[in-house]
Amino acid sequence: MFLFFLIIISAMLISKYKSDKELEIVVKINGGIPFKWEYEIEDTTVCELVKIYEKDNENKGAIVGGTIHYGYVFKGLKEGKTTIILKYVSIDGDRVVKQERYNVKVDENANISIVS
Repeated sequence: MFLFFLIIISAMLISKYKSDKELEIVVKINGGIPFKWEYEIEDTTVCELVKIYEKDNENKGAIVGGTIHYGYVFKGLKEGKTTIILKYVSIDGDRVVKQERYNVKVDENANISIVS
């Protein structure tokens, strides 16, 4: 029984530790509309993009114009602060429809988080 609790506690600590090492920002796109999200990191020595992926979507391509969610995952590289900018732009890059700014902090252990 003790071993079972030790395994559960270890698993909780590992998942907590792992989640602090990466920051996920979720954005949505309306399918069939000629826009895309682009990202920019003001100081690329502080953090970097690890991956972009399509999250589980209810209508996954079934409905033109349906909402699609994407996850942008970033990891900390060194201690410091920077800003991640996500822009919703036309596919030709001429128009910015929406822009979101996220101030992030990376601590001495490479944990990354959004700060006010």
